[in-house]
Amino acid sequence: MRPDWVAALLLGGVLAGVAFGAAGGTQLGRTTVVEVLVVVLGGAVVAAAVVWGRGGPLHGAVSLFLFAALAAFTALSVTWAIVPELAYIEAGRTFAYLAVFAAGVAGARLAPRWGHVAIKGIVLAALAATAYALAARVWPGSIGENEISNRIGQPFEYWNAVGSTAALAIPGLLWLGSRRGGSVAGRVAAYPAMGAAILAILLTQSRGALVAAALGAIAWFAIVPLRLRSLPVLLFPSLGAGLVAAWALSKDAFAETLQPLAVKQSVAGEFGLLLLLMTAVLVAAGLAVNVGRSRFAPTVRLRRRLGIATLVVACAIPLVALTSVAFSDRGLGGTIEDRVDELTSETDTAPTEQGAGRFGAASSTRGKYWREAGRVFADRRAVGTGAGTFAIGRLRHRTDASVTRHAHGFVPQTLADLGIVGVALTTLLLLAWLVAAARATALHPRRIPFRRGDGEPPPRRDWTPERCALVALGLIAIVFGLQSAIDWTWFVPGPTAMALVAAGFVAGRGPAAALPEDGSIDLRAPLRNPSTSRLLTASAVLLAALLTAWAIWQPWAADRQTTDAIELADGGDVDGALAKARDAADTNPLTAEPLLVEAAIATRAGFEGEAEVALEDAVLKFPGEPETWYRLAAFQLGTLNEPAKAAETIRGALYLDPHSLSARQLFLEARASEREQPAERSGP
Repeated sequence: MRPDWVAALLLGGVLAGVAFGAAGGTQLGRTTVVEVLVVVLGGAVVAAAVVWGRGGPLHGAVSLFLFAALAAFTALSVTWAIVPELAYIEAGRTFAYLAVFAAGVAGARLAPRWGHVAIKGIVLAALAATAYALAARVWPGSIGENEISNRIGQPFEYWNAVGSTAALAIPGLLWLGSRRGGSVAGRVAAYPAMGAAILAILLTQSRGALVAAALGAIAWFAIVPLRLRSLPVLLFPSLGAGLVAAWALSKDAFAETLQPLAVKQSVAGEFGLLLLLMTAVLVAAGLAVNVGRSRFAPTVRLRRRLGIATLVVACAIPLVALTSVAFSDRGLGGTIEDRVDELTSETDTAPTEQGAGRFGAASSTRGKYWREAGRVFADRRAVGTGAGTFAIGRLRHRTDASVTRHAHGFVPQTLADLGIVGVALTTLLLLAWLVAAARATALHPRRIPFRRGDGEPPPRRDWTPERCALVALGLIAIVFGLQSAIDWTWFVPGPTAMALVAAGFVAGRGPAAALPEDGSIDLRAPLRNPSTSRLLTASAVLLAALLTAWAIWQPWAADRQTTDAIELADGGDVDGALAKARDAADTNPLTAEPLLVEAAIATRAGFEGEAEVALEDAVLKFPGEPETWYRLAAFQLGTLNEPAKAAETIRGALYLDPHSLSARQLFLEARASEREQPAERSGP
């Protein structure tokens, strides 16, 4: 097997492992294991680039530095976070993402001509996730038994993450199916793969993913002069996926929420047959297009005219939509205003329709969460409440008992968590990456061809396969960024890692003029006599990666010790359980959980004094967490029988979370018990 295919399979396997291993990024154990492995592997790739990479300017250095600054600021936010543990966990996630981005930059330095390898690896990983999501509806009793939504969401347990993964694959598939080189099998395989990606987007009913994918496709047609070759790669799969999606969304299993397993199983066989039929038809279409292309070569003039027509049609679609809206009863301004009101409304929090009708609705819960994020931001404008703390910070500002972990938008979340400084860092990072991407793809303004003095245009820049691949990689990152801007897919490691590999490779690639003519790098020569400075730098990189991995591991290690303490207490070993809980507090002093577990164990054993000390310590160390106040108040009321103290303590929880039903109930119980106590004391 060719080395580039081996590298593509390895990359695809690693990225698929991240997607399936971390799932939705909400389980501490799974996510921690993935982050540790990613940091170590990313450090190894960077160290290899330091030792064996080419010399010259370090392209992407500014982007890499700003990403590192963002990660450092995220870690620094632990010192002022209202929930230090959440900020610490989020810092670990950000450093893992930094390792992925740095590995992408290092990969471009090691093998700058292997942009096609990066695309193949990303597409393979994305297709593995989307194929699994579709397969969960073919075998709902085994793969999708825990999927309660009508929208496909495996393996991330979140439908928009599946939609984002499928959307970011589309630029890569357009490149794969339209490139002039490569194998016929690869170009043909792009057709059923594109159909699966589009179908996955439609069955997730993710409007953000659909818009991001459409914008990515339009950008491809607008930038890359392979429009005639790209058109069938998009057109035929869109038709096939659209027909299958229309059938699926007419069934309750895909259109109505909270359907029982029996309903999903009733259509699983038909859905599987339709998938097989769509795949077979699209393979046939791909073969026909490629065979016809080899037998019929259109003239340059015809290709140019058809390419221009394709671009005009692609750009005309949104114009037609705007025109039809403009001539509607509400007009363009009225319709846009209504859609904005729907999107930002706090009362109209769900689409009026499910299934296919969802794509025409703009309402969602995002408006409420964005407003809450704005209120959290207003509390601490400069640096926010700490990375990852929006879930707790919003409790003071929510208007009902709804629960969410994220603000469903990268900008609102960053404003709430990291304030103006965080947004400034991410903005600078985005601008630096755009400049690096424009340099690598030769799309910067200085290279736009203007007419010469004699009226003749300058020679057209050469659209090599390598340059087309770099544009596709850049669009992969942009498509993900567009979707995550209005969602929380940034917190899902699978699609984020795919996008960061693409972004890192493009940033680290640099202009083609800076590369050797043959595009090859001799990796063996440095092995014979590597410089001392390179070896020392690589050793420092590996050491930093290992230390970072160890730091990321600590929250889960403490969580496991806490679980062990509970198991020891259940087995009757009180002293061992208390010692294990204290070990957990030493392992991770940024979390209140070991103190709360210690108090629970001590209370069960009758050590009320120790339990009270542990609970008071939890409140003093973690005053921003409503749970610590609630647990102390519950202990004061239920164990110590001190309702006056409990009523006073629970006010802290109510201040942090006024809509907490449990805190309200405890306050009422404490006041009622407080009123009864004088009567009991005055009795006979």
